[in-house]
Amino acid sequence: MSRSQQPIKGAMQTAALYIHIPFCEKRCNYCDFYTVANRKEAIPRYVQALEREMALYASDPFWSRQTFATVFFGGGTPSLLDPEDIDRILDAVRSNVRLIPEPEITLEANPGTTTAAHLAGYRAAGINRLSLGAQSFWDDELEQLDRLHRSADIVRTVEEARAAGFDNINLDLMFALPGQRPSRWKANLENALALQPQHLSCYNLTLEEGTPLYKLFMAGRVRALTEWRERVLFNFTIDFLETHGLVHYEISNYALPGYECRHNIKYWDGSVYLGLGASAHSYDGQTRFWNVSNYVHYCERLEKGRRAVDARETLTPEQQRFEMIFLGLRRKRGVDLQQFRRGFQQDFLQAYARPVERLLQHDPPLVEIREDHLRLTREGRLLCDAVCAEFA
Repeated sequence: MSRSQQPIKGAMQTAALYIHIPFCEKRCNYCDFYTVANRKEAIPRYVQALEREMALYASDPFWSRQTFATVFFGGGTPSLLDPEDIDRILDAVRSNVRLIPEPEITLEANPGTTTAAHLAGYRAAGINRLSLGAQSFWDDELEQLDRLHRSADIVRTVEEARAAGFDNINLDLMFALPGQRPSRWKANLENALALQPQHLSCYNLTLEEGTPLYKLFMAGRVRALTEWRERVLFNFTIDFLETHGLVHYEISNYALPGYECRHNIKYWDGSVYLGLGASAHSYDGQTRFWNVSNYVHYCERLEKGRRAVDARETLTPEQQRFEMIFLGLRRKRGVDLQQFRRGFQQDFLQAYARPVERLLQHDPPLVEIREDHLRLTREGRLLCDAVCAEFA
């Protein structure tokens, strides 16, 4: 099967473009993404490498045919780049890939790394969605997470972003921190809503192996919350935010109607996506490939006129089916059973009759079938990983 015969396609059949900016002022103790600290002097070289990488993919027979609906600057801390750098990268995007008329263009930013002038510059360059890594409105929790900003910086940055013309703002928040009380998490949500964001991403802290925080946990210097306490916080978050008008449209994401993150939905609905930059991942409908996780090696390869791809993995039909299931179940709408039939020429409820029956008969049920979609129930959302494992 050629790449043009993609078994899973998104509803709009458009692609997503991700651009990884690995630079940070300081690496947070819980982060396991590819980042580098104190290397701002390397940014000009890196931006030039991104331009070269875009030009290479512009001549690729597959990627040159794609129309991109979203662009996402992730990291790292993309807001360490000057507006002129972002403008230059977006100029290269427009010159090398085909965009829909009004694409969603997101920039991740850390409070405290931006100024009012920078935010105005990002908006003028074409950024129309801002995602702020707030994490907490308690300064001691921010210190615990090794964040450089403080609560006041979050408020200031949102106010300056509004003044710069941003009307689509996300705040990242983190719950289930060591020792975190429900009252503190409630206050975080209240402080976030007071800033009237269009979107909230609420992630439970995951102790990733190899991170400094994980090492503290293994040494007994921090204690993770119990699974029961995590569930209490998770359930409270759903109830509290939906009461205030935000829709819980994905396990960790809440939005006002119409402000769901279009870029992330591209990942979840099986669309193809192109990742540029060190460590960035791509998917062409059958094969996943990723760049080297070293910005120096990344730049060197592009300077030699070569792509920076480190490895490839061609997904088997079984892997593709499982990805469609677990990505679909993360969303409130669930797995589209018609799309599954079209993509794999199989009836989902027949192919997975036994696990579906077990999950339906669980007390309480972990899934439900509505409008030709298999969806998680409230209890199922709490056990998402375990539910997905039933289909592996």
